[in-house]
Amino acid sequence: MPSRSSKMSAHFWNDAEIILYIIIAVLVVDNLWAVYLLIREIIAVHEVEQVPPVISPYLPQDLFNKMRTYKIHKSWFTVINTLLIVVFSGILELFFGFYPWLWGVATKCSLAKWMEHEACVSVFYVLLLSVYMALKACPGMLYEKLCIKALQERKHPPWLRRICREIIDAILAVIFMSLTVVSLVFMVLWLEEYTAVGLYVQSLLLTLLLILLVPFLIDPFVGKRVPLENANLRSDLEHLTDIVDFPMRQVHIIRVNDPNTPSNAFFYGSCCLKRIVIFDTLLLNRGRKDLSTLSPEDVGKGLRDAQVVAVVAHELGHWVHGHFYKAIFMFQFHMILMLSLFHVLFPHGPIYQAVGFEAGLQPIVVGFLIVFGFVLTPYLTLSNFCMLSATRHFEYQADSFAWEMGFSKDLRQALLKLYADNLAFPISDPCYSSWNHTHPTMLDRLNRLEKLQQRHSNGT
Repeated sequence: MPSRSSKMSAHFWNDAEIILYIIIAVLVVDNLWAVYLLIREIIAVHEVEQVPPVISPYLPQDLFNKMRTYKIHKSWFTVINTLLIVVFSGILELFFGFYPWLWGVATKCSLAKWMEHEACVSVFYVLLLSVYMALKACPGMLYEKLCIKALQERKHPPWLRRICREIIDAILAVIFMSLTVVSLVFMVLWLEEYTAVGLYVQSLLLTLLLILLVPFLIDPFVGKRVPLENANLRSDLEHLTDIVDFPMRQVHIIRVNDPNTPSNAFFYGSCCLKRIVIFDTLLLNRGRKDLSTLSPEDVGKGLRDAQVVAVVAHELGHWVHGHFYKAIFMFQFHMILMLSLFHVLFPHGPIYQAVGFEAGLQPIVVGFLIVFGFVLTPYLTLSNFCMLSATRHFEYQADSFAWEMGFSKDLRQALLKLYADNLAFPISDPCYSSWNHTHPTMLDRLNRLEKLQQRHSNGT
């Protein structure tokens, strides 16, 4: 005879009204937690009025003040936008059955018999939902562009080119979205209860495809590969890569297409496909001998040779510690857990009834939206926190490797110069950072390097 607790759990699992209130509660709690973290960040930024002494030689006080004002304004805007657009409108949409109503509108868009197929209706549904989301976000987007003054003026192409690019991007987005929706619908129709397995196999194949293709797509999408003109820097990099047995031919200098691209270098890949990519914006004066080819704002930006070598030593630390493989394993473990939960939740009828659908009506595309957009939020939030913690640990390990190679001083100076060049605000609340940042803050990284040096000096 079933116990009382099992009866209660079964009632809860099959009660659409209870599920609706749980979904709304999850939406509210998750976003209020994000707002709480943002308010902590605002308080942390507001309390620091002077440039931290460690970065004062690289960051003028007037620029720090502008960055501080911008961050506080942008953060308060995000708080208000989250409460109104995400929480308040999200509650209304769930409670008053917006998603089934929109599905009904999508079904009426079928002008021919073949358009009544669920795949076609799903495409109409996602198009209508995209338009609605764009209109809902429009006031906030306009306020952000017109009222939150940017830290620096960005170079923009002519209006005609920008309009043409927006049109082309919209057309490509519609094509990609339609193909994705149709493939998902047919996958569920064909695989039925094995949909989660199909999704995992698809994600695994996509991961392998990206590992194979991305090294060859970096150059055409980011910029143009150019030779390293600085002979001294090349010699130092060759010496460094020889020490750790990393092929120098896999260290690429990319002249970025977008002059607003932040100074950066990164490691990617495995085996014969590994790469260390250095944007030319990382190099002093973009690595050019003829300064007349540079815009005035680019003169003096970038790192000196020793600092560039220290940054490359950091990237080699990612390779030596196998962070790429660890990240792939972590992502696959996350996918298995997430799709296991999806397998349980996706076919459960009361979830669809909770948002307003009639019994027996379970549109596939809406199921993906509700499960991944609302029901799985607790798991996705916690898994994101865990993965961010891991990536920050990887950064500390890479910094430690550069320190062990003797680049502590140069890496410290490189971090300070990069934060100043990229206009990255140096202050962040530790709790906010732990839930939102892939990298430790600059001050945290400097403190960690200082602790490593103190332990070495003390002989521990």
